[in-house]
Amino acid sequence: MLKVPVFYYHSIGNRGPETLEISEFRKHLELIRQQGFKAITFSELLALEAHDSGRYVVLTFDDGLLDNFENAAPILSEYGYKATFFVIPGFDQVIRWVNPKTRAWSESQFDGFSIPFPSMQKHHRRQLFESGMEIGCHTMNHPKLNAIPEHRLQIEISDSKALLEDQVGSEITSFCYPKGRYNEMILDRVRTAGYLGACTTMPAYYRNDTPKFECGRFLVEDHRIYRKILEWASPVSQWTDPLCTMLQIPLKLKNTYF
Repeated sequence: MLKVPVFYYHSIGNRGPETLEISEFRKHLELIRQQGFKAITFSELLALEAHDSGRYVVLTFDDGLLDNFENAAPILSEYGYKATFFVIPGFDQVIRWVNPKTRAWSESQFDGFSIPFPSMQKHHRRQLFESGMEIGCHTMNHPKLNAIPEHRLQIEISDSKALLEDQVGSEITSFCYPKGRYNEMILDRVRTAGYLGACTTMPAYYRNDTPKFECGRFLVEDHRIYRKILEWASPVSQWTDPLCTMLQIPLKLKNTYF
């Protein structure tokens, strides 16, 4: 029976409160090695046979930040691990800024927003793909999909997919909802656009019966908790399911109303 932890990250090795230190990231990868997991891409996870009982882990990176390419990718390659990078092609010319006091993000440098986060470019995405990593789509411009006019969904979901496929020279089959926001209409648009599955921000393990367009993930920075998430991936730890469901309730309310 499958029970796969899917983790997600944002910045690796930049400055400020919104980035994971490289030393901590290495601890995560070392724990994966120590516990005997095989790191696969999100699309590979979706393609696993129902009877597969292997020990797998999926590492995903949201937002297409340049430090993912410069810092995370070389370390992943060092360990021989694959990962999925959910990128935003419309942000190629955008530097995002973080306010270290409020932890807020901005696409412009206002007062207090002092830490820059450059974005990956087309050639970075191509290099990641050619090195064996998966490129997934995180929309064209990272809007809350449940808060934009319906006519914009074509650009954010379908046009972004076509653009990325042209850039990397391969089909893009994985999608990730910005800020975890989606509804039934958005689920249908992502499905009909030709994706095979999509990631949310809800904490949950991937199982045989997981809806492929509502795959949960864990955002965990402390390696001690990370270790536990890996250990609890054992099918005998059945109590993890009600715990994850309980944690999802406030997140679903937030994603629906804010």
